Amino acid sequence: MRTPGVAAEGGDRSLTKLRLYGCLALTASTVAAIAILEIVLRLFYPQDTLSPRWAYSPHYCTTAYPGARMVHERPGRWRFVYTINADGNRGPRLSLPRSDAKPLIVVLGDSYSFGAGVADGEEYSEVLERDLHGAAHVLNLALGGWGLTQEIRRYYDFGALYDPRVVILQFSANDPEDNLKCPVAQLRDGRFVFHDSHAGVFRIKDFLSRSLIQKSQIYNLVRDRLYRLMAGRVIERSRADLAKDGATAGLDETNHAQLLEAFARDLHARGVRLLLVTVNGQLREFPRIEEKVRQLEAEGQLRFFDAADWLEGEQDYASPEGHLWGTRAHRVLGERLAGIVAGLTPTSAGAPGS
Repeated sequence: MRTPGVAAEGGDRSLTKLRLYGCLALTASTVAAIAILEIVLRLFYPQDTLSPRWAYSPHYCTTAYPGARMVHERPGRWRFVYTINADGNRGPRLSLPRSDAKPLIVVLGDSYSFGAGVADGEEYSEVLERDLHGAAHVLNLALGGWGLTQEIRRYYDFGALYDPRVVILQFSANDPEDNLKCPVAQLRDGRFVFHDSHAGVFRIKDFLSRSLIQKSQIYNLVRDRLYRLMAGRVIERSRADLAKDGATAGLDETNHAQLLEAFARDLHARGVRLLLVTVNGQLREFPRIEEKVRQLEAEGQLRFFDAADWLEGEQDYASPEGHLWGTRAHRVLGERLAGIVAGLTPTSAGAPGS
């Protein structure tokens, strides 16, 4: 006859087994559901993936992993590879000190100038250098998601070391807001002051940037929505800081216009020519910035170009991944810029006001 203690012990073991089997069944069903959803999304509603994504940088909020091979794709639709050199830039690496005295051109911008949606060697910076037939080097410092604050800091931290003759600065419609998302360059008494950023949203991105989750269709279905929510909070805090400094209406535009003016005037004083190129008509969305650009152009501080004028009459020049500038657009931009830069001889390109 079984004693009560033995019966209780046997019942406990049975209950433990039931719980274990329940956990295993729940885990298996969850894994199966995730796998099925991943397959369904990949087949019928594929999401854009980028692996690895951007690394965290206190200087620039985000940057590229040096030496990385970034794979950007929508499974079954399109695929691009972005090769990053040892300095964290896309394109061939230029060593310091430089081995020749060829004029150097620095490209600053966001994903449009980085070349999102075009293969290695098809970026307009590469087309520009090839079309100059060895007359100059082109250093592409653009990075996806950057605003003018990051571009300015990257120029003084790195680009200026190469003693460039020309700077090509690209503008897109999200730049004014991106300045607030990562305000690492600010003006104080007419001078640039650089601040590191420790915003948590960028640390989270860095934590996930090299993980397998970047290839998950489920993750990429929700990540952009969550990121925009978190980045929005950073932007609102930056707007509040600007308001404390006395800014009122048009905070985003006013801030961008002030940064641009200071940058243009400093480059001009150093004998560096500035070419400002806007993504197809997007500068017109910001009248305060456009007014400042026209003023600076009239003063000879910069030259302004709208890519819409260069692409007029072109067909099918967008990238399949969504950017207005695809392979054909980059080719046209590179060719047009080569013609402009070729008119700037090494002497005149370095002469203030020429």
